[in-house]
Amino acid sequence: GGLHERWDVIVLPADSREMMVDGPDDPSGTPPDYRSGFGEAGVAALDAFVENGGILVTLAQSGDLPLADFDIPVENAVAGMWGNEFWSPGSTLRISIDNTHPFTYGMPSEGLATYLAGGQVYETVRGAGSSDVRRLATYHDRDVLESGWLLGEEAIANKAAIVAVDKGEGSILMLGFRAQHRAQTYGTFKLLFNALQAQPTGMASGGGD
Repeated sequence: GGLHERWDVIVLPADSREMMVDGPDDPSGTPPDYRSGFGEAGVAALDAFVENGGILVTLAQSGDLPLADFDIPVENAVAGMWGNEFWSPGSTLRISIDNTHPFTYGMPSEGLATYLAGGQVYETVRGAGSSDVRRLATYHDRDVLESGWLLGEEAIANKAAIVAVDKGEGSILMLGFRAQHRAQTYGTFKLLFNALQAQPTGMASGGGD
């Protein structure tokens, strides 16, 4: 509890909700300080962190946690898709970037995202809360693939690769791809670095300079 009193930004790595919340079935092989499994109390603490002004950053599949638990008007457009519906196990995809926002400051208007298995693609759910969501990067409407392997281009065409969501006094930055993957994604490191320096108030609307 009280995470907002100690931290400005919390980053969730590209991991499943189950692993983050429940941890492995047998954690004995991992030192206690490095074990996953912060439980439902941890989920509530993260929710309160955002509500009280924190910035939560999710990378790829870790977006499942706020999607499932935080009541935000966003959904993963490729959830449950497999095989010929959609598959991109390690590819470079073309995105357009709204670089007028603090989270995307310094990025080009056109760029590349390295999409790995477990990545996410976002759509805003229509309703009163949709104004709290801002699309920061969008996959091209055609010829999305730059390099690698992509099946089911239509599943992600013109959908969001990155969204910012205002919640309470804070914000959630949802990076649907692994912007920091190893040392291979140099062109998108800035997206993570920007989040570490941002101020959360009104981020989806473009505030927080």
